[in-house]
Amino acid sequence: MRLRARVSIVGAAVLACLCLTPAIASAHPLGNFTVNLYSGLVLEPGQLQVNYVLDMAEIPTFQERGRISAAERAAYASRKARELMDGLTATVGEHTVTFRLATSAMRFRPGLAGWTTPIMRLTALFRGAIPRAGKLGFRDGNYGDRIGWREITAVGADGEVVPDSRVPARSISDTLLRYPTALLSTPLRVTHTSLRFRGGSSGPAPALPGGGATGARPLIAGGSFARLAAWTRLSLPLTVLALVLAMGFGAVHALLPGHGKTIMAGYLVGAGGRRRQAVQVGIAVALMHTASVFCMGLVVLTATTFGGEQLYPWIALASGLVVVAMGVGLFATRSRRRLVPGSSHGHAHAPPDSRPLSRKSLAGLAAAGGILPSPTAVVVLLSTIATHRVAFGLSPIVAFSAGLAAALVAVGLLALRAREIVSRRLHGWAGRWLPAFSAAVIVAVGVFLMARAAVQLRA
Repeated sequence: MRLRARVSIVGAAVLACLCLTPAIASAHPLGNFTVNLYSGLVLEPGQLQVNYVLDMAEIPTFQERGRISAAERAAYASRKARELMDGLTATVGEHTVTFRLATSAMRFRPGLAGWTTPIMRLTALFRGAIPRAGKLGFRDGNYGDRIGWREITAVGADGEVVPDSRVPARSISDTLLRYPTALLSTPLRVTHTSLRFRGGSSGPAPALPGGGATGARPLIAGGSFARLAAWTRLSLPLTVLALVLAMGFGAVHALLPGHGKTIMAGYLVGAGGRRRQAVQVGIAVALMHTASVFCMGLVVLTATTFGGEQLYPWIALASGLVVVAMGVGLFATRSRRRLVPGSSHGHAHAPPDSRPLSRKSLAGLAAAGGILPSPTAVVVLLSTIATHRVAFGLSPIVAFSAGLAAALVAVGLLALRAREIVSRRLHGWAGRWLPAFSAAVIVAVGVFLMARAAVQLRA
């Protein structure tokens, strides 16, 4: 009995590790898609000044660069600043503040893959006349459908704190130059505020900080893999090294929370899967992930105003529905088998089954593991397109997907081995409870994916 209890604990621990990882963190951080905005309100006597900053990550910058030539940066900055100015609304009582553009400037900074996928920072100064006292309402309506950091601050003309202000006097992100690490998983999103003001000192209005400082942006990961896209004029040994590294990055990426590990392991365990079927799932996941990266890249290339990140919650919602259906179907199938005479002894006496998975099961597992493309892989694809090295860009993405699939196969084989150990020690118990437990885990993961997608869609 003591040995049986120990084996039960070990088996449960292995399955629990596989089951609980999706709830720990987000599987696909979307930092490469972010459009981040800052509004610094300065209340001078009779005038409202707005120090405005637009910080675009790699993918929106890639879409904007088609509209900017080296000789047109100043003209683009002015034109873009006026577009952003039209998205701001400020009122004092029933009076709407009319803004005018005072200054504008923009520059590029190196992104994940260096200068092949830069990020863009645009600064502008807007001014508008206001009374010497009253209640100000301010709203930033720019890029309302895009994810990213949104921040507003408010100070007096010489930097003093504004009474009754709902926003701080200082930027916690240093005007989108240094995002606080503690808030990277939940980016600040303040798009409107109200405050009361009265005539005060007329000292010099604070301006945006200068310099070329740069810091962490929200939810960015995968820089090492992205930098492979910057490698040029590679010899054969370096090309092989790049592909090996890409496979390694894909394997590490697969071991992060999510990516269908739980669903794959649970399904193989519950359905009485075999090693050959674990390999089949790995190949299907690799093909699905490669296709999803290409499709997302096509979306970004063809839609200049659609960032692509809006698709992620919908894809995740559909994936969750598929996962729930797989869990319910697995439970129904195993329940029917238990009703068949002579099948009550569980997996230990089940005949070997090396038949391939059904097309529906294979498609479901492939969707769970590979339908959400890695944003970093999309950046690599766009980087090589921008530098006219598409053939080289496809190779590391395929290698990345292969590494991801290999890691998933290893997880599946580990789960099958754990099932064999448990089944060998606990004949009847394993046969009765493992399939039901696996199905329940799959359903729970599917519900979790759907719930998280619903929250993202409501945000």
